[in-house]
Amino acid sequence: MSLKLRLILIINAVLLLILFLGGILAIDTAKKNVRAEVASSEKLALYLFEMGVLNNPKYYSIESEFKPLNLQSLVHMRHLKIEFFNLEGKLVDSNNSETHTKAIDQAPNWFVSFMGLLSEPWQPKRLVVNILGQSKGAIVITPDPSYEFGEIWNQFTGIFYLAGVFFILTNILVAWIVFRALSPVEFILKALTELESGNLKVKMPNLKTSELSAISSKFNLMVKTLRTSIEQNHQLSQKLIRIQEEERKSLARDLHDEFGQSLTAIHADAAVLKALANKEYPKIKPSVNAISDLSKHLMNLVGDMLNALKLGVLQELGLEEGLKDLLNTWQSRHPKINLNYQVNLKALTKINETVSITSYRIIQECLTNISRHAKAKNIEININYYKKNKSSAFIDIEVIDDGVGFSKSHRDGFGLSGMRERINEIKGKIIVMSEQNQGVKLKIQLPISKKKK
Repeated sequence: MSLKLRLILIINAVLLLILFLGGILAIDTAKKNVRAEVASSEKLALYLFEMGVLNNPKYYSIESEFKPLNLQSLVHMRHLKIEFFNLEGKLVDSNNSETHTKAIDQAPNWFVSFMGLLSEPWQPKRLVVNILGQSKGAIVITPDPSYEFGEIWNQFTGIFYLAGVFFILTNILVAWIVFRALSPVEFILKALTELESGNLKVKMPNLKTSELSAISSKFNLMVKTLRTSIEQNHQLSQKLIRIQEEERKSLARDLHDEFGQSLTAIHADAAVLKALANKEYPKIKPSVNAISDLSKHLMNLVGDMLNALKLGVLQELGLEEGLKDLLNTWQSRHPKINLNYQVNLKALTKINETVSITSYRIIQECLTNISRHAKAKNIEININYYKKNKSSAFIDIEVIDDGVGFSKSHRDGFGLSGMRERINEIKGKIIVMSEQNQGVKLKIQLPISKKKK
């Protein structure tokens, strides 16, 4: 749930709670007012009947069979139902009428019932009518709050419409304020998304509010600092790669000039000793053979190290054959892994040494990572040369394995980080696709620049 929607819902909940509590207070107040007004009317009616009728010995017309008390004239008394019953219990006179019934029908039945539940039940008052010592019947006065309930309903209806309009207008105002206040958050989120995707040129606009303006300034300063730091790291990494290649060349020269020549001399001397042992010293023949075999093994080992360090195979065979030699050598050392590869660089003209070394080192690093970490059973490598036009050509490398893979939260190790640095140095592209237990797929494009003369 978004922050905007959450704030609006919270404010609406507070408004509804206030309206609910206000409604409860209004109903309680109305209930008390109704009881007070009805009780007042009841007391007044009782007093008038007692003083004006029951205590008036001259009121003989009560014996008339026609409505002797003329209760119809009291129809305007809205809060009381006044009825006169004779000795047989027959209703003789009442202030009720059709007009009275319509007048009290102002509130829906459910509201009247609801208010009735909230109010204490009213008890009718019975006044015995005695004239000249003779009982003539009884007057029954029953409180009737229906009119008051109708008036309350009309008041509540007006308040409800007013509260509805207030609620709608308040929501519109709150939504406008919230959306206006939080709209800068979208800029912040967009900027962070761009930064996450690697766009170090992203810049947040200057926001109006002081707090958000400070965030904007700090963000832009952070991006600038991060960009400077990453550029410095790239420069250091590329310098380290160049130094590493130079060290490898230096080490290769030392191996070739010192170890290589020394091992060649040892192997030649061993051959002389082997011939001498066959003729004159047969007892030393096993030791001479061991020296000869060991020197030969060391010569092959140094040769492999020279190929890995100096990349002389690229100078001797070219990039395509050098890559094939690398792949075949790796396959012979890992026979349990099925390697299928395709190298199609025949149309590739002479290229910059850096691009050639980068291509070789990338494949070398991929194979090393697979053998150490992937636990793959099958590998597919495709290396092709593409030429879009005279000024645009690139080497396309695709490496796919069915190993353990890694999750999206995986952080690059030294091997993959080194590959990225090499690729960035020549302004290439790399895409890494992987999921847990579903292998890894690398797609790499290396732009080709002509070999410097």
